[in-house]
Amino acid sequence: MVCHRALTKRRLLKYGVSLAFFTLLAQVYFHKDEVKLNKHDIIQKYSKLYSPRGPLTRRPSTPPANVQQMLESMNKRRDRVQIVCSDPDIRRKSEELSDHTLVSRMHHFVYCPVEKSASTFWRRFLYQLEFTNPMQSPFNVSVQEAYDGMTSRVKVFEKGKRLRKLLEAATKVIFVRDPFYRLFSAYVDKLLSPNPFYWELWGLPATRKYRPEKQALEGAKLCGSDVTFPEFIHLVTDELWLDESHVMPISRMCDPCGFNYTVIGKLETFTRDTRLVLAYLGLNENQVGLDRMSHDVFSDAVRDSVTDALSDSWLNMTLKCVSRTEVARRIWRKLQLRGFISWRLNFELRPEDVTTLQSGDFIDILEAAAKASAEFQDLRFQKRQALQEALKSLKSWQYDEIMRIFTADFLMFGYNSSELLGNLQNVKSTGAFDWWKDWDLSTLV
Repeated sequence: MVCHRALTKRRLLKYGVSLAFFTLLAQVYFHKDEVKLNKHDIIQKYSKLYSPRGPLTRRPSTPPANVQQMLESMNKRRDRVQIVCSDPDIRRKSEELSDHTLVSRMHHFVYCPVEKSASTFWRRFLYQLEFTNPMQSPFNVSVQEAYDGMTSRVKVFEKGKRLRKLLEAATKVIFVRDPFYRLFSAYVDKLLSPNPFYWELWGLPATRKYRPEKQALEGAKLCGSDVTFPEFIHLVTDELWLDESHVMPISRMCDPCGFNYTVIGKLETFTRDTRLVLAYLGLNENQVGLDRMSHDVFSDAVRDSVTDALSDSWLNMTLKCVSRTEVARRIWRKLQLRGFISWRLNFELRPEDVTTLQSGDFIDILEAAAKASAEFQDLRFQKRQALQEALKSLKSWQYDEIMRIFTADFLMFGYNSSELLGNLQNVKSTGAFDWWKDWDLSTLV
C-alpha cells in the first residue's frame, strides 16, 4: 500500500511537472508577440500624432541673406567686441592662440572650438576640409574621427611672426552661445543623460562637496548620477570654469580681444552665419548639406545619445548606478529638453521592452518620435521652459556668480540676462527633470 501510494505520488509529480512545462511552452508560443518589443506599432503611433492645431509641421528653413547683409551684421558684432575690450577690467589680450585652437593651413582657416556651441560640427567640418575633395557634409564624419583622426595635422604650433602671418591670411572663426543655455546644455548632455564618465568626473565631486554628509553617502549608490542642476552650477562657479572647456568663459578660452575674428557666429543664427563662413572659403552650400541641416542635426543627436549609452562598455558602468529603464527614460527626456522630441509624445516602452532593447531599435523609435515632433514653435517653447525651470532652482548668489564669471561673454556677444531671469518667479514647475513621469505642459499652452 505504501509502495502504491509512493508510486502514485511520483506519477502525479511527474505529470504535474510535465503539465507545467507544456503550459509554459504554450504561453510563450501563443503570447510571444505580447512580450516582444513591437517597434513598428510604437513608430506607427508616433507617426499618426497630431497637435491641437493640426498636423505637426516642419521647422521652417532659414531664408538666405545676401552676403552684404551678413557682412554688415558681422561688422556690428566685431565692433561690439572691440568696444567691450576697451574696458581695462575686461581686456585680456594674448600673443598666442589657445592650445586647443585648430587650423587648416591649406584653406587658411582658423577655428577656436567652444564646447556646447556646435564645436563637434566644426571639428567635422575641418576634417572634411582637410581630407575630402570635393567637400562633403560634416555629418558624414564620425565623432571619433573628428576628434582623433587629425589631431597633429590641425594643431597650431606657429609662434611670433609665423603666427601673425598665419592669422593675417586666415578666415578666423568662433561660434558663441548664451552662457545660461551653454551651462544648461552641459548639464543635460553630460549629467542628466546616462554618462558614467561625467557622473564620476563632475557628478560625484558635486554631490560629495555640496550635500550634507549623510545624504552624500546615500546618493545614487555613490555614482553622482543624481546630481542636481544647482549642485552642478556650484561646482562650475567654484572650480570648473577655470580650466574645463565645456563651461569655461569664451572670453577666457578664445581671447576675442587679442584676435580679431572674421566671423563671430552665434548658435542662435547658426545657418545664416555658416553661410558666411562658406562664402569666405569659396564653398558651395550643397557641398556641406546646408539644405538638410535640420534633419542631420536631429538624426545625429539621436544616434549620439544612444550609441554610447547602450554600448556594453558603458552599460557595464551605468547599470551599477541606474536601471536599464532609467537609462532609456533619461535619453528620452534629454532629447525632449534639447527640443528634438515634443512633450506631447509619451515614453511608450515597457520595462520588459527595455530589458532586451537594442541600439538600432531604440534609434528607430526615437527618430520616428523626432520626425513627429517637428512643430518648431512647440519645441522652442519647451526648451525655454526647461531652462527656466532649471534657473529657478538656483539660489540668488548663484546667479550673481554666473554673471560675475561670464560678464565678458554677456557683454561681448550681446546676450541679455534679464530676458531669462526677469520673470523666473512666474515660471511654473512642470517636472521637466523627473524622467520617470511623462512631461506635461498642457496647462501652459
